[in-house]
Amino acid sequence: MRLAKQGEGADMGVVTVREVLTLPALAGSYVMAGESGLDRPVSGVNVMEVPDIESFVKPAELLLTTAYPMRDRPESLGGLVRTLHRLDVAALAIKPGRYLERLPDDMLQVANDLGFPIVIVADSTSFNEVIGALLAVVLIEYGAEPSGAEAIRERLTGVALAGGGLAEIARTLAGALDRGVTVRDRDETVLGEGGAVVDDGPWSFPISVAGSVRGRIVVSGASEPTLGQRRLIRQACFAAGMHIAQATASVELDRQMRVLFLEELVTGKAFDESLVRERSRLFGWSLLGGRRVVLSRVANELADAAIAVSARKSLPRDAIAWARGQEVVALVPVDANATNDQLHALADGWRAALVAANAGAATVAVGSLATAPEGIARSHADAREALAIAQSMHRTAVVHELLMLERVILSVPREKLEQLVETSIGALLRADAAAGSDLCLTLETFLGTGNAADAARTLFIHYNTMKHRMARITELLPGDLRDARFRLTVAFALQVRKLL
Repeated sequence: MRLAKQGEGADMGVVTVREVLTLPALAGSYVMAGESGLDRPVSGVNVMEVPDIESFVKPAELLLTTAYPMRDRPESLGGLVRTLHRLDVAALAIKPGRYLERLPDDMLQVANDLGFPIVIVADSTSFNEVIGALLAVVLIEYGAEPSGAEAIRERLTGVALAGGGLAEIARTLAGALDRGVTVRDRDETVLGEGGAVVDDGPWSFPISVAGSVRGRIVVSGASEPTLGQRRLIRQACFAAGMHIAQATASVELDRQMRVLFLEELVTGKAFDESLVRERSRLFGWSLLGGRRVVLSRVANELADAAIAVSARKSLPRDAIAWARGQEVVALVPVDANATNDQLHALADGWRAALVAANAGAATVAVGSLATAPEGIARSHADAREALAIAQSMHRTAVVHELLMLERVILSVPREKLEQLVETSIGALLRADAAAGSDLCLTLETFLGTGNAADAARTLFIHYNTMKHRMARITELLPGDLRDARFRLTVAFALQVRKLL
């Protein structure tokens, strides 16, 4: 997520890291390393939520992070500092909290050498408040106004910072201009009105956030607004942009916190029953009753909005779904007495919904039943195992409990499995490889149907062709297919070779 000043490139005073640290929202913060770089300019703010942040940052941004993306490899933080310095990032503000016990010495040394500020943020600091406070500084583009206009300008900015909203901004501007004012979004939905409002006005001013137009302020009146009025209107646009940016940041941070909690829940990290209950209530979720983790691998990454729409259409009520790169994770309420057919229908339906949402090729695996929140991590692990089996066997939808044979196979050391395949069907595999034949498929179909005639119909080949293939198979096999034990060994080996 990136939030930057509006009107980038405008002539304005430079805000430095040193000045940013005086903001009340950063009270209790201190410089850990790179103090010589405190006069670096700051023109925006960004939140680090992925390890490869270099693709998303812009020069002169203050980068905020909890260090969660780097928790498993703190040794890479020195390299991160070098990268951020090369990209002209202003500074790195870290709230270590529970994810980093201490910053690596190598990271601090690199920061000191490069003059790249590393700021430790107090645990009680709200990133949302920091973003809002910094935006209040960097969004202001105009200098001093006459005393009356200055008071209105400050009021407009104060409305945005205090969360007064777009309706109050419209009313404040309308009172200052003595004109009708309407605030509209990109879809022309009215978000706020003030004064003698008309359906539309001749004077329209864009509301921009980070270079993207997010709406407009429409002002009524026959005469063109004066220069002073235009300045107030633009200030109202800045205040509206600030409000939208803060709202966007708040929504994004809330999303991040939800996903972070869900990831910790499904992976079993730092599980605490009281914390789970508290967070569940906070986010409005009920995790009581049976739930299964449904793990999907998709060809095309999906946006959260697309996943949410798909979940509402095809998953049971109270299901929770979120993206994880090219994986989609869903916590799905499932009856403890659900049949195999119902579980398969769940997997098939969810896969169809993902494909319809432009996910491309998709593979879906249903994990085991979790009867309580502490069992969700086990369900996730089982779904992960089932997904790997499905991908190795080119299946698109599987249920963990119905993969017992495959799970047993995978529990055996690989060298023993390879030995079994070689001694029982190795000759068939070499014959197929040499001649491009389908002897293994023919044998598997024969064992599955029980007789040559049914196998021939299944394979869409003539019965005489089937007889010829079976004669060749009999020559190559090291045992007699009339022997029940050998038939079982061969059938097992055919399954093993798929997994290997």
